[in-house]
Amino acid sequence: MTTFENIFAWLVPTARGSNADKTTNMTENFFRTIPIDSSAYLTSKLPNLIVSRPQRAIQLSFDQTPKRPGSFILGTDPRTCDIVLPALPGISRQHCSLSFDSSSRLVLEDFSERGTQVWYDWESCGDRTDYTWVLASAPNTAQRITVDIQGVRFQVVTNECPARHRAAFEDKVDAFCRQPSWVDGLTLGWERVSVPPVTPLFDASPLFRHIFVQGLIGDEPKGEIYLWNMAKPWEPMVKASA
Repeated sequence: MTTFENIFAWLVPTARGSNADKTTNMTENFFRTIPIDSSAYLTSKLPNLIVSRPQRAIQLSFDQTPKRPGSFILGTDPRTCDIVLPALPGISRQHCSLSFDSSSRLVLEDFSERGTQVWYDWESCGDRTDYTWVLASAPNTAQRITVDIQGVRFQVVTNECPARHRAAFEDKVDAFCRQPSWVDGLTLGWERVSVPPVTPLFDASPLFRHIFVQGLIGDEPKGEIYLWNMAKPWEPMVKASA
């Protein structure tokens, strides 16, 4: 059973009967959901809308194993996505992901064809593609963050309690993002060389984040360096020299 300290966020449908609410009741997602009323902390963070409040939310925790290390993929393809969205117009098979940036902040990254919107209270830059938003420590300390994936709208509620113990939280993020042993071409270890910081909200420049990965023998780097494109994290890594 997941402990409260291992939960880092919830995705809460913005209204009962909405497309997001239907997403929480899809068979593929049901094991990730909880009754909203079962968490006093989560309930305290939501608007007091008794009539329209949804009954279930998607819970994200460090002890869940995503299909790609350190990143929950959202989209319509159940084979490659951790959170399966309804097959609605504009939603890609792999649409976006929830992960952490180099500062251990929760971020959402879009790699779809039609884009995603993120609202900080009543402020949004509209549908953006190939873009990343910070969902924790949001600009201007927004009270409400809403993710709109082509009409599938979730309020993002982050668990602020574990994040107050910064060192322990960062250790959990590092463990969650650790490269698994199945990566081709790497043998005894790996090293995350660099992850550039996330582009701020409303920055016009596109964002392409990459991770360079190299094997280790003891404390020394060994072997080829590989490039992992985080804009399309389901694709295999390629040699950096390719």
